[in-house]
Amino acid sequence: MIINKESLLKERIAQIAQQLRERGYRVTPQRMAIVQAVLESSEHPTAEEVYRKVSDSFPMLSLATVYKTLEMLKTLGEIVEIPVKGQVHYESNLRPHVHLICERCHKVMDWGEEIVPPIPKETIESSGFYPRYYLVEVHGLCSQCQSESNSVPEADKPRGNPGA
Repeated sequence: MIINKESLLKERIAQIAQQLRERGYRVTPQRMAIVQAVLESSEHPTAEEVYRKVSDSFPMLSLATVYKTLEMLKTLGEIVEIPVKGQVHYESNLRPHVHLICERCHKVMDWGEEIVPPIPKETIESSGFYPRYYLVEVHGLCSQCQSESNSVPEADKPRGNPGA
């Protein structure tokens, strides 16, 4: 059986709508548009970016509604916050993976989900800690920032062996 990405997205949106209803939240078209914008984005959007995307369809939408909806999604465990240089980005992919974070433009990119080794949940839980998700962050310069400066400045070059 072949399951496409679009049907998985629709299923996840329906599950979130059900969770919202079960917790007594109203399931409005605006909220569901915010949910969809976050879930289908691979760009790790900020609240402001979600607002800009959704406000085209809902001109009366407020930024406060976006923040409240993102907070609800976080409470439900459907998204996590990624703080980067004073901005909060949102992530809906909770499988272990790598984030490449540009230290100049603050862009967050996913890379290499298949290369992150699984950490046995039981190993972590034996220390009394319950893990919900984990990811690996690699900080540096994205290709666009490198090309804009034509080279990597000495201060931005890696020190030591980042792979060691």
